[in-house]
Amino acid sequence: MRHVPVLVKEVIEYLDIKKGSKIIDATLDGGGHTLKILEKFPDVQILGIEFDPVLFKSLQFDNGRLIKVNDSYVNLKKIAQENKFEPDGILFDLGLSSWHYEESGRGFSFKGNEMLDMRFNPEIQKESAIDVINKYSEGDLRELISSLGEEQFAVNIAKNIVRARKVKAIVMTQELVDVISQSVPEWYKHRKINFATKTFQALRVAVNDELGNVKKGMESAIEILKPGGRLVVISFQGLEDKVVKEVFKEKVKDGIVRFVTKRTIKPSWEEQRNNLRARSAKMKIVEKIKNKV
Repeated sequence: MRHVPVLVKEVIEYLDIKKGSKIIDATLDGGGHTLKILEKFPDVQILGIEFDPVLFKSLQFDNGRLIKVNDSYVNLKKIAQENKFEPDGILFDLGLSSWHYEESGRGFSFKGNEMLDMRFNPEIQKESAIDVINKYSEGDLRELISSLGEEQFAVNIAKNIVRARKVKAIVMTQELVDVISQSVPEWYKHRKINFATKTFQALRVAVNDELGNVKKGMESAIEILKPGGRLVVISFQGLEDKVVKEVFKEKVKDGIVRFVTKRTIKPSWEEQRNNLRARSAKMKIVEKIKNKV
């Protein structure tokens, strides 16, 4: 199943794309947003960045106006400089792709039974979720699950992970799901959100340093944007959204950017109905005023 991009119409509107614009898609994924922009604007150039090497190689479409780069958006400034690309607009879609959940085989989802890897780029990243689960202290696991997953039963889950791994290393998703199941009350298992969701989120965010990377990515994007250029960011979980908001507020205070709109843009009810993953999407937009002195 290919990832369905969210807020496509709104992304195109708020990027304020003009004739000959240069746009960076910092999270290319399956290329959904990029393809729509290339179709609508026949003279726009796009620099697309995708960190996952397998997903990057699967991108079959080629276009003379698209430069594809297999790297992390943390290195945005270097990538733009190497490609002599001065952007008029930059897009970040911070959502995890459908491909990662359903086809990567890296244990992002608790629905199957896969190795607990969770790395976006196993060729570069050393520490997997297996390392975190089996090597971190109970205190560190508790803090990680509580702060990055906002999980109210983090104390019990961390305690039971340590207990279970003394018997046998936890390496498969279902082994972790079983531990979480034993750690939460029965009522917690019958809510709309699966009881394992928050622990899996915490591990993924930790393994990929997602919050630290978002901060670096936002700061780099604002630095390399041309004055008058726009930065559009779509986030899907509260912690990421908070990081984006804090960076934007800081740069507004410094007089480097301005909010294009102070409200958070959300998908229409129709889009949410047709694409369940759109439900939690939040879009924020700033415009560059000047370069930092």
